Amino acid sequence: MNCIKCNGNTSVVDSRPQETYAIKRRRKCGVCGHRFNTIEQVFTDVVIVKEIVKTKKHRFKPINPFDNDDYLELLSDDELEAWIGEE
Repeated sequence: MNCIKCNGNTSVVDSRPQETYAIKRRRKCGVCGHRFNTIEQVFTDVVIVKEIVKTKKHRFKPINPFDNDDYLELLSDDELEAWIGEE
């Protein structure tokens, strides 16, 4: 980059990243010694938009027949043994 005062060649003295995808550089002219700042920022033509769609899932709690005493009394001995797994 050329100096803004004498159009001589410059060198970078310090570089610091900024929050907005930019780099702030402190430059010094090799001819006249003038110092100045530049901000370099990347511009893109492509815009990426991400959309997140959350869907509510219906959750069904399984019914535990062993919590309901009335249901257990309706079962026969064979059905109850099948539920327990002791055949």
